[in-house]
Amino acid sequence: MKHPATILKSKYGFEYPFTPDPLSKKALRFLKDSRQLLDIGCGEGADSVFYAKNGFRVKAIDNNKIYLKRFRAYKKDNNLANISIHCADILSHHYPSNRYDAVNCLLVGCCMKRSEFEELLISIKYTVKPGGIVIMSLRNYLDPEFAVYNSSEKMIEPNTFRKKEDCCKIRYYIEKKRLRDVFKDFEILYYYEGTAPDKYKELPEHGDSYIICRK
Repeated sequence: MKHPATILKSKYGFEYPFTPDPLSKKALRFLKDSRQLLDIGCGEGADSVFYAKNGFRVKAIDNNKIYLKRFRAYKKDNNLANISIHCADILSHHYPSNRYDAVNCLLVGCCMKRSEFEELLISIKYTVKPGGIVIMSLRNYLDPEFAVYNSSEKMIEPNTFRKKEDCCKIRYYIEKKRLRDVFKDFEILYYYEGTAPDKYKELPEHGDSYIICRK
């Protein structure tokens, strides 16, 4: 018998296992009163689907048309009417003021320049409602790859490099304690900074920073 992940991959062409991020699962207990959720950089949609199946109305945005085509096919086949999918550049996208109860942004800020991450932070803080929740993760300075790039490549911005091979053309490795510092005006509900197993099991571990915080 085929494993469900194998069936999904063969049917929709998913590049990655279609499972929610562990941080999304952890965030759920902080989202009891949340209904409107924005998933920034949704990719193939695993986290968006997880939130939708837990009762949220989800707006999912990404600029990867191939990923979104797969996501739309899955959404249609599973009658997920509470997800809206939009192809958009996450930096130039219009973010309405105080619109969302929660904003999910996982491993997105690390796929851009440090200065662009700062721009995205402004938009996220602007669009989440007072009392709303932000869920965010980035690769950090402890990532084994950072040591390799730092010893052999020129930074284009602090802790930022051009990638040689990856889905991302740019990689920013967030500095020590910085994810906590940029949300110092929010209530920190959960924070982790260290190393963690690769959820796709392609590598032994990554350097990761995680935060769940309330505006």
